Amino acid sequence: MLVCRALADLKRTLGKLLPGVKTYVVARRKLVKFRAGHFRPLAWLFARAPAIFTDRPADETANINVNSEKYYEHVENREFWLNRPFSHPETVGKNLERFGHLLSTLSIRPGDKVLDFGCGTGWTSTMLARTGAEVVAMDIAPAALDIGRESAERELSDEARSRLRFEVYSGSKIGLEDGEVDFVVVYDAFHHFPNPMEILREFHRVLSPEGRFGFAEPGAGHAAMEDSLMEIEHGILEQDLDLEQFYRSAMAAGFQGLELALSALDPELLTVPMDRMRSFLRGSSWIIPADFIRKTVLMGPIGVFRKGPHAVTSLNPRTHHAKIQSDVARVSVLAGEELRLRVRVTNEADTVWLREGRRGRGYVRLGAHLLKGQEMVNQDYGRAELPRDLAKGDKASVELALRAPSEPGSYVVRLDMVNEGTCWFAQRGSPEADVSMEVTLP
Repeated sequence: MLVCRALADLKRTLGKLLPGVKTYVVARRKLVKFRAGHFRPLAWLFARAPAIFTDRPADETANINVNSEKYYEHVENREFWLNRPFSHPETVGKNLERFGHLLSTLSIRPGDKVLDFGCGTGWTSTMLARTGAEVVAMDIAPAALDIGRESAERELSDEARSRLRFEVYSGSKIGLEDGEVDFVVVYDAFHHFPNPMEILREFHRVLSPEGRFGFAEPGAGHAAMEDSLMEIEHGILEQDLDLEQFYRSAMAAGFQGLELALSALDPELLTVPMDRMRSFLRGSSWIIPADFIRKTVLMGPIGVFRKGPHAVTSLNPRTHHAKIQSDVARVSVLAGEELRLRVRVTNEADTVWLREGRRGRGYVRLGAHLLKGQEMVNQDYGRAELPRDLAKGDKASVELALRAPSEPGSYVVRLDMVNEGTCWFAQRGSPEADVSMEVTLP
């Protein structure tokens, strides 16, 4: 009897595993045609760190830029370019998904200043303008920017168009002031640049101290694809982007770190029927080979280089959580009199609190609400600056200056941290701290 039960259990287990094994084998076979050197077994043991980018000679760079300018001067189907990215039904979903993923990674907000570099006909620029950001759309080809202006006239409101301007790239220096923009965005364009090191140094120069450079690129194997070979015939520079070389070059240009996003797996490479996916959803981890994850990064990297030292700050927060402790739990004060509360705050989140943000947001303060009973009397009763940036686990003592209300009675000063322009910490589940205040007449 026990043997029969064991055999039945084994049969059921194999029945669950075999579909996953079959899917794994099929997926591995489908991946073979994409196997470049990056995917060779144990290749990481023998890999050499690549050199940083080398800019092409000035005359060659100028010639490549001229070809890029001419590319758009004699377009036969203007509507095709005006309708991008929807002109390519087979790629529109992937382009929107990748660009949306890049925007989510950057956390661009209204009022931020963005350089959309290598924008071509500017469909990414019009989308950026819709976010409320102030956008500079820059490209080497004036004819492409003319199409972008026409597209913006069609697609954007007057208010959104007022925040979008088109600028021609000179081919060397970027015509912006030091620290002028908060973000640089490059979508599917960096692999065309003949002077990548010069451009990286320029990106670093025009970015603000906490600025970020976000990119989405086709990556390894791109230059050998059919569409790329056709572009090369028109004099367009097409080259593979080595992710490690990109990283080392950006660090040499002054950037301080790179965070890579894992975009969705390419549906052309891996689709799994629900009856086989079920075992994965229930806990099996081997239905999706690691090579597929590796492929999405190497052959379609999406990432953000940061100019500042911190990967996650209150400008692009992940979580908001603080411990707030007042030196006193109760105070008595005369009506209209000034009082000062000494408060200790601790950052308990994985987000660095910045003392100084940008353009009215992203800096953390100690704030206070004034309540009488359950009634909110003053939502913004007071603010106090942090003495410095606070990383996870850091503590600081903050003095909060307040003025007692003119009407006597029993009040509550409710203390909370606030990420200016984003949220009060309590809105994200962080605990507040209350101080009872008794106000009397003189």
